[in-house]
Amino acid sequence: MAKKTRDKNQHHSMVGEVWHQFKKNRNAVIGLIVLCIFIIIAVFAPMIAPYGYDDQDAAHTKIAPCREYPFGTDNLGRDVLSRIIHGSRYSLMIGFLAVTISIIAGGILGVLAAFYPKLDNIIMRTMDLFMAIPQMLLAMCIVAALGSSLFNLMLAVGLSSTPQFARVVRASVLSTRGQEYVEAARAIGGSDFNVIVRHIIPNSLAPLIVQATLSMARAIISASALSFLGFGIQAPKPEWGAMLSAGRKYIRQCWWLTVIPGLAIMVVVYALNVVGDGLRDSLDPRLKK
Repeated sequence: MAKKTRDKNQHHSMVGEVWHQFKKNRNAVIGLIVLCIFIIIAVFAPMIAPYGYDDQDAAHTKIAPCREYPFGTDNLGRDVLSRIIHGSRYSLMIGFLAVTISIIAGGILGVLAAFYPKLDNIIMRTMDLFMAIPQMLLAMCIVAALGSSLFNLMLAVGLSSTPQFARVVRASVLSTRGQEYVEAARAIGGSDFNVIVRHIIPNSLAPLIVQATLSMARAIISASALSFLGFGIQAPKPEWGAMLSAGRKYIRQCWWLTVIPGLAIMVVVYALNVVGDGLRDSLDPRLKK
C-alpha cells in the first residue's frame, strides 16, 4: 500500500514538473489554448454551427463575408463558417486516429526490433524500404488501392507515418533496455512481456508523445493534401482540404473559399507544432533550466 502511494506521488510530481516547465513556454500555452478551442468546436459542431454543412440556398451563392455570413457562402449557397466548424471534426479526427494507428504499428515494430536483435535487421530494413518512398506518394498508393473513404484515408496516413514511429520507439527502447531497473526486473524472473509493458514502454513515452504531437500536424496536412487531390474525403463532407480543392476554381472571384480553409489548416497545424515544441522542452531534462 505504501509503495502504491509512493509511486502515485512520484507520478503526480513528475506530471506537475512537466506542466510547470510547459507553462514557461508562452507560445506552447497559446497553442494549447487554440487547440482546445478547436477540439471544443469539433465536439459541439452541430450546436455551434448556424447552418447544416450541406444546407444549400440558390439565392445566396458566392456571398462575400458579411454580418449574416461571417465567412461568406460558396457556389452552392452553403455557409462557409458552418462547413469550417463541421470540417474541424474530420480534420482533427483524421489527425488523431492516423497518429494512433502509427503509434500502435510503429510502437510494436520498434519494441520488437530493439528487444529482439534477431528481428532488428529484418524490421529496420523493411522500415528503410518504406521510408525511401515519399510519404505522400505512399499514402496515395494506399488510398488508390483501398478506395476513397474516411477510414482508408486515416489508414493511409497512419501507415505512411509508421516507419518514423518505429525508429523513434526503437531508439528510445535501446536507451532504456540496459538500465539497472530492467536488469533487476529480469533478475527476479520477469517475463519479456512483463518487462516491456511495465518497465520499458512507460520509460520510453517521452519522445513518443512529442513525436505523436508533431506527427498529428503532419497527418492533418497530408490528409488535406490527399483530399485536395481527390484521394481523400469526397463531397459533400466538409473536410478542409476538400474545401480548398472545391474553392480553387473560384479563387479570383471568391477568395474566401480558399483563404479561410487554408487559414484553418494553418492555425491548427501551428498550434500542434508549438505544443509539440513545448512538450519536447518540458520532457527533455537537458533543456530544463
